Parts: sequence; structure tokens; C-alpha cells
Amino acid sequence: MAMNESRPNASVPGGVWRDRRRILLATLVLTLLYLSLQRLWWWGAYQLGRSGFTVNNPTELYADEAASVASRSRTREASFSLRLPRTVFQAGLLYGYLNQWLGGYGSPPPATLRILQRPVQRQIQQLDTLTADIGIGRVERLPMRTAADFLQLTERLEADAGGIAARVERATSPRLRHLFLLGVHVGTELAALESATTLLPIPATPLIGKHATLAGIGEELWRPLARLPADQQTQALQAYRAAIRDLETSLSPRRAPAGAALPR
Repeated sequence: MAMNESRPNASVPGGVWRDRRRILLATLVLTLLYLSLQRLWWWGAYQLGRSGFTVNNPTELYADEAASVASRSRTREASFSLRLPRTVFQAGLLYGYLNQWLGGYGSPPPATLRILQRPVQRQIQQLDTLTADIGIGRVERLPMRTAADFLQLTERLEADAGGIAARVERATSPRLRHLFLLGVHVGTELAALESATTLLPIPATPLIGKHATLAGIGEELWRPLARLPADQQTQALQAYRAAIRDLETSLSPRRAPAGAALPR
């Protein structure tokens, strides 16, 4: 009788193992499903970003605000040099470029920073020249002390954490502030394109479209800066540089300023 009573208990370990195996299998399936869906979501977001997709067309979304910005800027800009808009854009371009280029290094000791800055020393000097021409003096890149700081670079630049865009507006006009910020986001994209290996960076399309519209830049000029039609890095970089040159040319209808050039 004792032997018969012990048989059900003998089967318990096997039942527990089968239950655990089912749980393990279900967990594995759910994990694989989650990773697959995440990969699909990233792929879709990447394709939309590369195509320059936006939920709303910035040209239409910011049309009224652009008219207001233009109205508030018109009197102040009447006395500006024809060279100034291009100078402001190029200053923003270099400011964004250097933040993207050097931001990943954080805030190293001064001696280390000087070594890291050597490849972009020409760009640093050029930025100093441009900001002096604008009348805002020398500017420093944003301090990056943690990985989170660098990962939030676009947001920090958009929020004008360094106060540079506000200084540009005080020295120039509200419209040129947006032209500066347009250059900032384009500059970060250019630096990211230069450093990309396999996955091309997705442009900050809504921000590029927003600031371009508020700066009075036509969609035919900013759209190429908000998407990456080429699949290969070299072709994408060449196309992006060409789009930047087209925009710069449009900002100097009479004569381009001497000595200004794209990073690198």
C-alpha cells in the first residue's frame, strides 16, 4: 500500500520539469517575437527618416509663424550686409559639426582635448572668424560629461543649451536665429555622415524643415538636407555636401564671401 501511494509523488519532478520547459519555451518565443518587432520598427522608422517623411509638412505647419518672423526681422535686416545670412548659416553649420564631432569625447582634460581637436582645428578657427563677423565673439561647444549628454545632443542644441542662438538673434534678427539653427542641425548631420560606417544617420527632418521655413528657405533647398536618397555612405555624403553648397549659394545671390568652406 505504501508503494502505491508513493507512485504519484515519483511523477512530480517530471511534471515540474515539463512545466518549466513550457515556460522557458514560451519566454524564448516571446523574446524572439519582441526582438523581431523591434527590428521591424527600427527598419520602418529608418526608411521613413531617410525619405524625409514628416507627419505634417513643415512648410505649411510654420507658414504663419514664418510670416511673423519675417515681419519682425525686416527692419533690422535692412541695414545688414548681403554676406551676413551666409555667414550666420556657416557659423551654425560649424557649431553643429564640432559638437557632433567632439561631443562623443565628453569633457576630457585640456591637454587631451587639444589632441582631440587637432583634426578639426581649421574648423574651430573658422568658426571663431565667422562668429566674430556676426558680432557675438568666440563660442564654446556644449560640455559633454556623460553618454546621456551626447545621446541628447540634438535636443540640447535645439533648446539652445549654450545660449548661442539667442546671442545670434540679439546681434542680428529672429529670422537669422532660425537660419543659424538650421545650420546647426545640418552640421551635426554632416559630421555624422562623415563618421558613419554601415548605418547612415537619420536627418532631424522636422527640425531642419521647421528652421528652414522660419528662416525663409524654400522647400526645394531644405528637402535634400532632410533625407538621404543614396544607399552608400560616399554617395550620401557627396549628395549632402552638394545640397549644402546649393543652399549657401542661394544665401549669397551677388557674391560669395571669400575664405568660407565646408568642414574638411
